[in-house]
Amino acid sequence: MKKIEGFDVEAYKRRLTMLREIVSGENQAEFAERLGVPFKRWNNYERGYPVPRETAFLIMHKFPGMSVEWLWFGHTGNLSEHYRERIKIAETLARETAHAQAAVEKAQLRLNDIAKQRAKALEGLAKDKAKATLHRRRATRR
Repeated sequence: MKKIEGFDVEAYKRRLTMLREIVSGENQAEFAERLGVPFKRWNNYERGYPVPRETAFLIMHKFPGMSVEWLWFGHTGNLSEHYRERIKIAETLARETAHAQAAVEKAQLRLNDIAKQRAKALEGLAKDKAKATLHRRRATRR
């Protein structure tokens, strides 16, 4: 796939996935069928391959108020208020999800650190107990 300077492929992929999710919440296969394109083709679009003009027009026809400018470039000017609001909600939820995932990852790292500290402390206690037992045995032999 040829890289186009100034075109954010990752944002484009997120918009295509978001379109599918806000329109119907369906998986890729169901959405592709609903749109009338082969699953593999829709999957390629969500992986970053360009949506051809014919498919873009099909999307606009099937989902009135959707905008090619938003799909390709993220411009919201030609979106209907309905889609603008749904996109705003989806973007907010995506940010909150990313924030929560980061917090979970941070907490998991902290739990791992605590587990290591605990294992080290327990290992030290076991060694101390073994030394004490050995010392008692030696003391009782005398």
